[in-house]
Amino acid sequence: MADDVEKGDIYFFYRPRVDVDRVQSLDDVQRLYLILVPDAADTARLLLVGKKRMPEILEGTQASTAREWAMVDMTGSPEAVGEALAPLEYETKTRGEQAQGEAIPVGEGRYAIVAGDGDSRLAYRLTRPQTPGRAQEELGILPEASYVISVRNPAIDVPGFPDARPDYPEPLREKFADKRWIDIDDSRLLDYANAQLLLIGAHDDLSEEDVSITGTAALFKTLGLNRREWPTEALQAGKLTEPSMQPESREPEGDPSKGGERGGRAARHTASASGIAHALKGLDLPCRKAELVRQARDNQAAKEIVEALNALPDHRYETMADIQHAFGDLR
Repeated sequence: MADDVEKGDIYFFYRPRVDVDRVQSLDDVQRLYLILVPDAADTARLLLVGKKRMPEILEGTQASTAREWAMVDMTGSPEAVGEALAPLEYETKTRGEQAQGEAIPVGEGRYAIVAGDGDSRLAYRLTRPQTPGRAQEELGILPEASYVISVRNPAIDVPGFPDARPDYPEPLREKFADKRWIDIDDSRLLDYANAQLLLIGAHDDLSEEDVSITGTAALFKTLGLNRREWPTEALQAGKLTEPSMQPESREPEGDPSKGGERGGRAARHTASASGIAHALKGLDLPCRKAELVRQARDNQAAKEIVEALNALPDHRYETMADIQHAFGDLR
């Protein structure tokens, strides 16, 4: 009998390459993101999938060759993770001004992590799109699937995996002992940036698993995204599509003083992803924290944004994504 470790919402996003005008295949994709939002929790996890595609599942059975690494890129509130998916505009010393389009939602559903019978499993069932299309096919996202999931011991080098290490507290480090991989019997193992996972394709039919997945997901509400602004062709109809938002998004309808979904000019004056990007317009990367604060002041950024940048760790930032991730860790 498998034991439930965690249940929640699962979302899939892809971010196209910067130099691509039209997304036609996996070659035009820069990143595949997998987002886990546990039930009754105030945190979410943004994971990178190594080869931009979920592991293949062969003939509905586990195959040791159908494997892929994934890494926790950031953890934070669901809204902070949503902000990390927004379009960015930044300056580089070698290529000038660059615009990074928003990540495209391509699947939403419910997931469960269970442990038992000698391993742990990540299983999910999509609620949208109801009929997967070309986008999901390219990215290996099935209507339902399960994967054997293991966590890498950060103290042991594994060829082909990133060098980054999670900053686990001692009680979690002790779980690994001298093992290279361990099962997930404690969901806190996923709550640290740079935690690295191994996914092995298991089943494409959840009737093969001892797991129950119910409920529906609410991607836009949970992540604080403005449904009117975000492209939905991949999510609704399975069509590969391109970013359509500008780094400076249009103002959403309604009264901004009453909150609502994220996006719009009002966000530029808050310490959100779009606000940070607007405050750092014209920044030369790489740079250190003092240069971030100076650029924000030169751009007459709001006091809230300057204070948020001043609270960042004082190290070298290579990309705007590095800055957004560091900011997300403060939340």
